[in-house]
Amino acid sequence: MRTHVLMLWCLASICYLTQGHNAVANATSLCGETEAVHTGSLNSLYYVFYESRIVPSDHAPLVIWLSGGPGCSSLVGMLFENGPCLVGEDSSTAKVNPSSWTNAAHMVYIDQPRGTGFSLPRQDREDWYESDVAVDLVGFLDAFYDKYPSLEANDLFIFGESYAGHYVPDFVYALLHRPASVANSPHANQIVNNLKGMGIGNGLTSPSAMFSTVGEFAAGISKGQLTAASPEELQKCHIGIQRCQEAAQGGFGDCSMLQPCDNIMANLLDQVRGANLNYYDLRAHCNDDDAFHLCYRFSPLYDFVNAPSTRAVLGIQDKTWTPCSHDVFAHYAKCDYYSESETKVANILDHGVRVLVYAGDQDLVCNWKSQDKWTKDMAWAHQADFVKQPLGKYMYNNTDVGELRHYNGLSFLRVYSSGHMVPLDQPEVALDMLERFVSNRF
Repeated sequence: MRTHVLMLWCLASICYLTQGHNAVANATSLCGETEAVHTGSLNSLYYVFYESRIVPSDHAPLVIWLSGGPGCSSLVGMLFENGPCLVGEDSSTAKVNPSSWTNAAHMVYIDQPRGTGFSLPRQDREDWYESDVAVDLVGFLDAFYDKYPSLEANDLFIFGESYAGHYVPDFVYALLHRPASVANSPHANQIVNNLKGMGIGNGLTSPSAMFSTVGEFAAGISKGQLTAASPEELQKCHIGIQRCQEAAQGGFGDCSMLQPCDNIMANLLDQVRGANLNYYDLRAHCNDDDAFHLCYRFSPLYDFVNAPSTRAVLGIQDKTWTPCSHDVFAHYAKCDYYSESETKVANILDHGVRVLVYAGDQDLVCNWKSQDKWTKDMAWAHQADFVKQPLGKYMYNNTDVGELRHYNGLSFLRVYSSGHMVPLDQPEVALDMLERFVSNRF
């Protein structure tokens, strides 16, 4: 039960089938995009690097994108959300994305942890932890600057969504406090100097905040149709999370008392499924007829990426791509799911690195109220002043599209009329958000 529920949270419950759609790419591009594209593998992690579409290379910030899971390929983010080419739910052909994040930055999409997407699997241990993933990502970035030294002076930002609510803080924290295995890098100081910010979209950063708010959120957005958990159930869940997060041998405590948390989420998801709603976007119906059974239709994307013409552009010969990996998910240590990342975010802020937490307000699995809660509850140098700030209007093209709270490097943005994937549902707003953040205009 616990595994099934967690996989539903973070886009990892998948049956890998194909439905025979036609896919189209040519020898040099995926959709006729004009950006230069580079692909390869560094430190056993596959990547796609798109140069900026508009901003000159030496002025463009470098943005690294990490999709969630654990075990979901960042090509999902690239081809379904914010990359130069988009593959829709109804056709396995790609089209140019006018709101691509390459309008504002160089974009690097990494398949991680190892074994995700086109990345090679890990063979050296049975259980994987966030610390392992962070070290691999630091090693990747060092190797990336070895390969592309002209970019080492560019501003650096780390972005991701969903389970990247763990990935992103752990990666950035490891760049600021390098583990011994990656400490002796010639790039270490330069990376710290150029590391300007990080962004988390609808992230699983604080399990406690998520469970504290999901019942209230669900009841409110459904006008009482979705039943919230009882106070007794919530209390049992919070006790289980606290015991799991207590430091113990191996870095975790007793994670055997989490069943009440699983029951709370399973009950809500069952109600949502019964109403044929998309738990990632409660405005929409669930497309459960798709082979991947994740409410979105990912089969066209699967067929597009695995088409020979696409694989030629991506530099892949013999590995079949899947949106998310069951193997990676299964090898993740169970306590990692319930770990908290707020302490690392606080440390990152106190080191002068800016943090953006944004959330589509129609998502059930990582609801916006939980993001608002943990950003206010987090203890850091300017917590009191941040909490005092009201949620002000976020305007785009003279339209009120969200609510923003900001103070001294920390920004929380609620995005209206968006589900779990803000760049998919509100592409122009998402690009505007990125442009403002990388230019320090929040």
